[in-house]
Amino acid sequence: MSLRAVLFDIDDTLFATTAFAAQARRRAVEAMVLAGLDAPVDAAYAELCEVVREFSSNYSHHFDKLVVRLGTRLRPGVHRGVVIAAGVCAYHATKEHLKPFADAVRILDALGRTPLLRGVLTNGLTIKQAEKLVRLGLQNAFSPGAIFISEELGVAKPHPRIFHIACEAMGVEPGEALYVGDSPLRDIDPAHEAGLITCLRKGEGGHAREVGVHRPDLAVDSLDDLVVALRERFQVPFADRGARRARG
Repeated sequence: MSLRAVLFDIDDTLFATTAFAAQARRRAVEAMVLAGLDAPVDAAYAELCEVVREFSSNYSHHFDKLVVRLGTRLRPGVHRGVVIAAGVCAYHATKEHLKPFADAVRILDALGRTPLLRGVLTNGLTIKQAEKLVRLGLQNAFSPGAIFISEELGVAKPHPRIFHIACEAMGVEPGEALYVGDSPLRDIDPAHEAGLITCLRKGEGGHAREVGVHRPDLAVDSLDDLVVALRERFQVPFADRGARRARG
């Protein structure tokens, strides 16, 4: 069975999500302290991280909860809403600096010069995950109709069914698709169980220490290595850039 499609996770696969989140949360806490939160930055940051762990990254009131957890310690005359808004603004301002991994840009460009379908399969809220693609400038890097987000599908990783939904929508069999992700437990294991070829993107993200049940078919330190594997192991033909321009 030949390879017909490559699908990617987003977080810590196409960009450094873990590093971004840490930076954005710290800047948010610093802004809250400047706005009137009466707490040491390090202590407030540690408490915010605990809030995220307890309520998940998709919880919409992290900063409200932080103020409550710190005992609503505000400097005299400071409005609670201003402190929370300062955190929200600082967090979102950090998004202006989002950049994809350089090797992610290169592989998506290279795949655009092949007959392979290119897709995204990610857990999360639809608008939040789509916003990441837009801010990264990758919203047009995938085949039409090949962006799959768990919220709108009604099923999430690690359920293997989400991979079958994506493959069916793309018109390929699971064995004709390769899935690239950074989590052995939430990406590699369920993709393997669904029948896809798997590629682990190794790195320093939030899943770096995970150990899965199934060994990935491929494991790469850089997505540039995946281009080599696609060419040599799967005989994927990569046209040069001039040929792509000539095709329009």
